[in-house]
Amino acid sequence: MDPRDIWTEQCEAARGIEAEFGVPNALEYLVGEKFINSLEASDDHAELRAELSAFATEIKTIFEPYQLAEYLETARQTEPFDPTLYDEEETAEMEREDDIRRSAADLLLLERAKEWLLEG
Repeated sequence: MDPRDIWTEQCEAARGIEAEFGVPNALEYLVGEKFINSLEASDDHAELRAELSAFATEIKTIFEPYQLAEYLETARQTEPFDPTLYDEEETAEMEREDDIRRSAADLLLLERAKEWLLEG
């Protein structure tokens, strides 16, 4: 399937989600899931990379700038790491390191999303 067809369908789905379940759910679906996943995948796929600008432009027609800004301030935030959930100290340390890697990757993706969705 063509990347343009995919993001066009996702934007239409987000409009339906917004109408039925509200803006927060539509933002989570379209920006938090679909757009950020496309950003991540675009590093390895030129055809996705070529569609990012049009995808971002369409997202900006669905949501107000303040809605995007507010959402991106808290997107992908997780609970603080809790080492007491693990029986062994070594396992806890490995999980903590994985948590740090995931958090750093999410932070970088969110900064990229802000550049696409909040600039200009």
